[in-house]
Amino acid sequence: MVRVLVNAVVVKDNKILVIKRSLKEKHAPGKWSVPGGSLEIEEGHYVLENTARREVFEETGIKIKPKMELLVNNIFHHTEDKEPVLAIVFFCQYDSGEIKVDKSEITEARWIKEEDLNSLEFNHPNVKNYIKKGFQRASEISTTS
Repeated sequence: MVRVLVNAVVVKDNKILVIKRSLKEKHAPGKWSVPGGSLEIEEGHYVLENTARREVFEETGIKIKPKMELLVNNIFHHTEDKEPVLAIVFFCQYDSGEIKVDKSEITEARWIKEEDLNSLEFNHPNVKNYIKKGFQRASEISTTS
């Protein structure tokens, strides 16, 4: 069985939204990541996009614009239990809201600039690469606007 993980790289004013995982979390406690979570089986269309939208809002209080694009997808084995995980990462744009965190899952959320990337310890090397790709995509969009 492959677990499906849906993440969102959310951009606002050339900054990307990151979250710090709670110390109570089983996987990568106290490490930085991007909003996201496991796909929950639900009926209907656009379950991946709906999962991204729901996870961003639940974890940070931020709403993202309806249009999102696939940024990257990859498969890896979970560190703790070696379970295969398919990660689907969307590039999303901020729509509205102020950061509010539910302290049970995450302890902090913030918007970072590209130069802040090396000062944070991420839960997996892939996450840093997702964020780099997000900054690259944001740059492409701003040069064509």
